[in-house]
Amino acid sequence: MKEILKKIFLVILCLMFVGYLLVTAIIDLTNKNDIYTLRVDGAAEILELEHSINGLIPVGTDHFYLGIENATGKACIIKASKRWYKKNFDENGYSLNPDGLTVTALAKKAGKYDVERELKERAAQFDSLDFIIDPGYALDLSYKLTAILKLVLLALSAGIVLFGIRIAKAKDTVSKPVVWVFTGVLIVYLIVLLVVIV
Repeated sequence: MKEILKKIFLVILCLMFVGYLLVTAIIDLTNKNDIYTLRVDGAAEILELEHSINGLIPVGTDHFYLGIENATGKACIIKASKRWYKKNFDENGYSLNPDGLTVTALAKKAGKYDVERELKERAAQFDSLDFIIDPGYALDLSYKLTAILKLVLLALSAGIVLFGIRIAKAKDTVSKPVVWVFTGVLIVYLIVLLVVIV
């Protein structure tokens, strides 16, 4: 009975894992209702958020920027990398393109409740601006890349599982270098997975 329950539990876990990666990726790639565009003349970092496992192992940093269109006073929170900011804005936060930078991306929740609240509090200091979306949401510039990575990780997970089963069944005949390579690939896979889903 215990073995059957274990197998059922494993199947449920696998279905949840596959469902999460597949469904969230497809929803993000097909969602046209939450795509927004803003011409950004100036931007400044409004929040930097570090992610870690148990507060010990860093798995990435999110950067949130306040983007402003000068002519209209329209604004929004933009989630992007530091490299994106340095590539498009000078040290004073002005767009390097004199016509401004056009940003089109999917509006997504900025994170957990405390992150949303913090962004809203910081955005509230700029009461003269007209936010095109709620400041608890951010235009996620990397949403397409993240969705594609989820689909790639899903495909890779099937290969890793099948290869792992073959190694487990033939553990007496498998050479140590093969096991080391598999372990290395598995570790890299898990790190990338953590970065994508956190």
